[in-house]
Amino acid sequence: MLAAFNLATPLITNASAHAIIELNGVSAVAGTTSAMTLEIQHGCLPSGKTVKVEAFVGKPWRALTPKQVDGWSSTVEKQPKGGWHITWVKQGAGVDFAKPTFFPITVAWPKNPGAYGMSVWQTCSDGSSNYWNEKVTPATATADSPPLTPKPEVLVIAKSDAAMSTKSSSSRTATAHAH
Repeated sequence: MLAAFNLATPLITNASAHAIIELNGVSAVAGTTSAMTLEIQHGCLPSGKTVKVEAFVGKPWRALTPKQVDGWSSTVEKQPKGGWHITWVKQGAGVDFAKPTFFPITVAWPKNPGAYGMSVWQTCSDGSSNYWNEKVTPATATADSPPLTPKPEVLVIAKSDAAMSTKSSSSRTATAHAH
Protein backbone atom coordinates (compact mmCIF):
# COMPACT_ATOMS: atom_id res chain seq x y z
CA MET A 1 0.00 0.00 0.00
CA LEU A 2 2.75 2.46 0.93
CA ALA A 3 4.77 1.60 -2.17
CA ALA A 4 1.82 2.68 -4.31
CA PHE A 5 1.87 6.07 -2.60
CA ASN A 6 5.56 6.51 -3.33
CA LEU A 7 5.04 5.82 -7.04
CA ALA A 8 2.01 8.09 -7.26
CA THR A 9 3.63 11.09 -5.60
CA PRO A 10 3.43 14.07 -8.00
CA LEU A 11 5.72 16.36 -6.04
CA ILE A 12 7.26 16.39 -2.59
CA THR A 13 7.65 19.94 -1.33
CA ASN A 14 11.00 21.16 -0.04
CA ALA A 15 9.70 23.33 2.81
CA SER A 16 8.21 20.69 5.08
CA ALA A 17 7.00 21.08 8.61
CA HIS A 18 7.08 18.04 10.79
CA ALA A 19 4.30 15.65 11.62
CA ILE A 20 4.45 15.40 15.41
CA ILE A 21 3.07 12.88 17.90
CA GLU A 22 2.02 14.61 21.13
CA LEU A 23 1.20 12.55 24.23
CA ASN A 24 -0.09 15.57 26.17
CA GLY A 25 1.73 14.67 29.39
CA VAL A 26 0.57 11.03 29.56
CA SER A 27 3.03 8.21 28.86
CA ALA A 28 2.26 5.61 26.20
CA VAL A 29 2.18 2.41 28.27
CA ALA A 30 2.53 -1.01 26.65
CA GLY A 31 -0.73 -2.95 26.46
CA THR A 32 -2.94 -0.01 27.52
CA THR A 33 -5.14 2.47 25.71
CA SER A 34 -4.77 6.24 25.90
CA ALA A 35 -4.91 9.38 23.78
CA MET A 36 -2.37 11.01 21.51
CA THR A 37 -2.53 13.89 19.05
CA LEU A 38 -1.05 13.94 15.57
CA GLU A 39 -0.03 17.52 14.73
CA ILE A 40 0.62 18.72 11.21
CA GLN A 41 2.59 21.90 11.88
CA HIS A 42 1.46 23.86 8.85
CA GLY A 43 -0.26 23.73 5.50
CA CYS A 44 1.38 23.36 2.12
CA LEU A 45 3.90 25.48 0.23
CA PRO A 46 4.01 27.37 -1.99
CA SER A 47 0.32 28.03 -2.60
CA GLY A 48 -1.54 24.83 -1.77
CA LYS A 49 -3.80 24.12 1.15
CA THR A 50 -3.91 20.90 3.15
CA VAL A 51 -6.86 18.83 1.94
CA LYS A 52 -6.04 15.33 3.19
CA VAL A 53 -3.86 13.70 5.87
CA GLU A 54 -3.16 9.97 6.14
CA ALA A 55 -1.43 8.04 8.93
CA PHE A 56 -0.07 4.51 8.65
CA VAL A 57 1.08 2.30 11.53
CA GLY A 58 2.36 -1.26 11.57
CA LYS A 59 1.11 -4.50 13.06
CA PRO A 60 2.26 -3.94 16.67
CA TRP A 61 -0.21 -1.03 17.03
CA ARG A 62 -3.35 -2.77 18.30
CA ALA A 63 -5.99 -0.18 17.34
CA LEU A 64 -6.45 3.47 16.38
CA THR A 65 -9.68 5.43 16.70
CA PRO A 66 -9.68 9.03 15.43
CA LYS A 67 -11.75 11.52 17.38
CA GLN A 68 -13.97 14.00 15.52
CA VAL A 69 -12.16 17.08 14.19
CA ASP A 70 -14.32 20.01 13.07
CA GLY A 71 -14.28 20.39 9.29
CA TRP A 72 -12.73 16.96 8.65
CA SER A 73 -14.15 13.50 7.95
CA SER A 74 -12.17 10.41 8.88
CA THR A 75 -12.00 6.72 8.04
CA VAL A 76 -9.97 3.88 9.56
CA GLU A 77 -8.92 0.73 7.73
CA LYS A 78 -7.24 -2.33 9.18
CA GLN A 79 -4.44 -3.33 6.81
CA PRO A 80 -4.38 -6.90 5.39
CA LYS A 81 -0.96 -7.65 6.91
CA GLY A 82 -1.72 -5.87 10.19
CA GLY A 83 -1.56 -2.24 11.19
CA TRP A 84 -3.91 0.63 10.50
CA HIS A 85 -4.51 3.40 7.96
CA ILE A 86 -6.42 6.53 9.03
CA THR A 87 -7.51 9.06 6.41
CA TRP A 88 -8.78 12.55 7.24
CA VAL A 89 -10.35 14.56 4.39
CA LYS A 90 -10.98 18.30 4.73
CA GLN A 91 -14.59 19.30 4.15
CA GLY A 92 -14.76 22.71 2.44
CA ALA A 93 -11.71 24.94 2.01
CA GLY A 94 -8.29 23.43 2.78
CA VAL A 95 -6.01 24.50 5.64
CA ASP A 96 -3.80 27.54 4.98
CA PHE A 97 -0.02 27.41 5.33
CA ALA A 98 0.25 29.24 8.66
CA LYS A 99 -2.30 27.08 10.49
CA PRO A 100 -1.38 23.86 12.33
CA THR A 101 -3.91 21.04 12.39
CA PHE A 102 -4.43 18.66 15.31
CA PHE A 103 -5.86 15.13 14.99
CA PRO A 104 -6.68 13.49 18.35
CA ILE A 105 -6.57 9.69 18.31
CA THR A 106 -7.34 7.02 20.90
CA VAL A 107 -4.61 4.37 20.67
CA ALA A 108 -4.39 0.78 21.89
CA TRP A 109 -0.59 0.78 22.32
CA PRO A 110 1.58 -2.17 21.28
CA LYS A 111 1.95 -4.89 23.91
CA ASN A 112 5.74 -4.55 24.08
CA PRO A 113 7.78 -1.48 25.07
CA GLY A 114 9.85 0.19 22.36
CA ALA A 115 9.91 2.99 19.79
CA TYR A 116 7.10 2.80 17.24
CA GLY A 117 6.73 4.98 14.18
CA MET A 118 3.83 6.44 12.25
CA SER A 119 4.20 7.28 8.57
CA VAL A 120 2.22 10.42 7.69
CA TRP A 121 1.13 11.68 4.27
CA GLN A 122 -0.13 15.27 3.76
CA THR A 123 -1.88 15.99 0.46
CA CYS A 124 -2.12 19.56 -0.84
CA SER A 125 -4.68 21.24 -3.09
CA ASP A 126 -1.96 22.22 -5.60
CA GLY A 127 -0.92 18.60 -6.19
CA SER A 128 2.12 18.67 -3.90
CA SER A 129 2.49 16.49 -0.83
CA ASN A 130 4.64 15.78 2.20
CA TYR A 131 5.47 12.24 3.31
CA TRP A 132 7.05 11.94 6.75
CA ASN A 133 8.70 8.55 6.77
CA GLU A 134 12.47 9.01 7.09
CA LYS A 135 14.07 7.34 10.10
CA VAL A 136 15.82 9.91 12.29
CA THR A 137 19.54 9.16 12.58
CA PRO A 138 22.51 11.08 13.91
CA ALA A 139 24.15 13.57 11.56
CA THR A 140 27.00 12.30 9.39
CA ALA A 141 29.31 13.90 6.84
CA THR A 142 26.74 13.19 4.12
CA ALA A 143 23.41 13.45 5.98
CA ASP A 144 21.96 16.05 8.29
CA SER A 145 19.91 15.24 11.33
CA PRO A 146 17.01 15.34 11.50
CA PRO A 147 16.08 14.56 7.90
CA LEU A 148 13.74 16.93 6.06
CA THR A 149 10.76 14.59 6.49
CA PRO A 150 11.31 12.62 9.72
CA LYS A 151 8.98 9.81 10.70
CA PRO A 152 7.20 10.68 13.95
CA GLU A 153 7.81 8.11 16.67
CA VAL A 154 6.50 7.39 20.14
CA LEU A 155 8.30 5.63 22.99
CA VAL A 156 5.99 3.02 24.51
CA ILE A 157 7.11 2.19 28.05
CA ALA A 158 6.59 -0.91 30.20
CA LYS A 159 3.79 -0.90 32.78
CA SER A 160 6.37 -1.26 35.55
CA ASP A 161 8.19 1.87 34.30
CA ALA A 162 4.89 3.77 34.22
CA ALA A 163 4.14 2.77 37.82
CA MET A 164 7.61 3.90 38.93
CA SER A 165 7.19 7.20 37.09
CA THR A 166 3.82 7.84 38.76
CA LYS A 167 5.21 7.04 42.25
CA SER A 168 8.24 9.31 41.87
CA SER A 169 6.05 12.08 40.46
CA SER A 170 3.65 11.75 43.42
CA SER A 171 6.48 11.84 45.98
CA ARG A 172 7.98 14.96 44.33
CA THR A 173 4.57 16.64 44.49
CA ALA A 174 4.09 15.66 48.16
CA THR A 175 7.55 16.94 49.04
CA ALA A 176 6.95 20.20 47.23
CA HIS A 177 3.72 20.76 49.18
CA ALA A 178 5.33 19.89 52.53
CA HIS A 179 7.53 23.01 52.53
